[in-house]
Amino acid sequence: MDIPKYTGSVHPEQYIKEMRAYCNFKHITDEREIVKLSKTMVDSTIVIPSEIESCEDLIKALKGHITFPIFKNSCKRKLHLLKYRSEREGGDTPKFIANFLSLCRDAEIDDVDIQKNTLYYTLPNDFFRNEFIRKYDDIKSIMDLLILFENTLNEYSKFILNGAVVALKHVGTGKYLSSNDKTYVTGSKDQVAFCGQFLRDSHATWTIKCLDNRDMLPYGCTIYLQHEKTKKFLEICSDRHNKSPASNNTEVGCGSDNNYSDYTWILEQGKSEKKDSNLKSRDTIILRNTYSDYITNQQRNEVLGSHEITFALEGESFQEVFVHGGEPNENDEWIIELIE
Repeated sequence: MDIPKYTGSVHPEQYIKEMRAYCNFKHITDEREIVKLSKTMVDSTIVIPSEIESCEDLIKALKGHITFPIFKNSCKRKLHLLKYRSEREGGDTPKFIANFLSLCRDAEIDDVDIQKNTLYYTLPNDFFRNEFIRKYDDIKSIMDLLILFENTLNEYSKFILNGAVVALKHVGTGKYLSSNDKTYVTGSKDQVAFCGQFLRDSHATWTIKCLDNRDMLPYGCTIYLQHEKTKKFLEICSDRHNKSPASNNTEVGCGSDNNYSDYTWILEQGKSEKKDSNLKSRDTIILRNTYSDYITNQQRNEVLGSHEITFALEGESFQEVFVHGGEPNENDEWIIELIE
């Protein structure tokens, strides 16, 4: 254990605390010896009165030197520059909180209202800020502040953000929406889409993106799903004449993003889901596709579904995925899971 030194780069109280710990480690218990050792380890550029005989007096003397307000003001500037990043964005929450608390201590910010305002301006987006403002008056202590921060972070971690990797589990059968490099032998002959295993595998992960440039995914927005492994997009045949291989519904496969109306989906909440404004992990959702019928000149809707009916391809059995033009039913609900 190295002996602490004081150069003006730590708070005087923290310096004495570290010196006491060192003396305890070295079995030095006499207060006068602790003070004597503490004084000798103060940098020679920091001049203090020679008659100091207690740790409390030494702390006062160190606080009275110009190096202390310089140190304290530096901590305040660091607090104003502090910005929170969640683990999702490569941050480290415990490290951030430890840094925030130590800077408040070193800057001698004890007023909870100042602490609240300081933490507020570190927050990364409107969700955090709105939750913070909603509970602002309930914060009476630093402990209340940290509890609110943690609760808000836990809530935020459930949201699925634009560009996240997700999986979609079919509610009716419990299998995951999947794709691989096999292609249909009928219809469009595009890359297949199917419901695969009861446990998620590498064929069942998708990147979800909103066409608007936003962080969260509000219900009602238009999204697309890109298969992680093959980079193809979940889509419907352009002219809708290709039929699914088993049930004669409209075929769904994976292809390029050449036609906006074929690979985009409107994000809706499942019928049993509590109403919320943004998409969260474990929400039950419905994916609706809208397109213009050029024959009738009308706007039409189709819903993504699956069922237990299977089709055979290259000696394997695949659970069919399709779209249909009716009202959503129990075969059209999916549970979305956040992967990363």
